[in-house]
Amino acid sequence: MHPLIKLQQCDGTGSLNTFLTKFQCMASYLWWDEEDMFHHLCPSLEGTVGQILWDISPHVTVADIIHLLLTKFGTQLQAERFNVELHVRRRAPWESPQQLYQDIGCLVTLAYPSAGASLVTHVGKEAFIAALSDGKLQLEVLKREVGGV
Repeated sequence: MHPLIKLQQCDGTGSLNTFLTKFQCMASYLWWDEEDMFHHLCPSLEGTVGQILWDISPHVTVADIIHLLLTKFGTQLQAERFNVELHVRRRAPWESPQQLYQDIGCLVTLAYPSAGASLVTHVGKEAFIAALSDGKLQLEVLKREVGGV
């Protein structure tokens, strides 16, 4: 018997891709068939995300629901928006450099979903330095980058 594992709720506030990855991992681990996946996925959709269930037909598949989720709430069609967010992102006064770095990393991944690692790294470094909004700190980061310190 498998230990009790509960699928988290998806209400649109977190990452849909993370939720769907966890869902697929659980389905695989627990050997869910189509019916099991359907009856675990649907109750986990809450709020505005759950509203997609209002319009589904009685013969909808899990793949159909996932396609609807990705179309309405996924990031695939929103790369341009994330790119803009990336370029206007600035460090908040209370925000640590580590928090900023992590947020920039997420935005780069969302803005360039199919880019290679070298492009993502380059864009991420440039965006991080620009987001620091502190000339002295920017210069120090650049010195360490160039000098390899």
